[in-house]
Amino acid sequence: ADSPERTAELDAGMVALGKAVAGLRDELRVCWVLRELEGLGYTDIAHITGASEDAVRGRIHRARVQLAEVMRPWR
Repeated sequence: ADSPERTAELDAGMVALGKAVAGLRDELRVCWVLRELEGLGYTDIAHITGASEDAVRGRIHRARVQLAEVMRPWR
């Protein structure tokens, strides 16, 4: 079982991640959520968003880079 301190740290990290995801531009956030949380493939995401697969790949990449930067203090 985690200590109360560790639980509080994890909770704070999840809040920070939620804020970081909310801070993404809409087109990046939608693609990232569909890929990372919903587990959809690039083709499905392209169909849902009306973007090309290359655009979806780029958006997911940019979202990951931005999230990694914002979440760097939590590593």
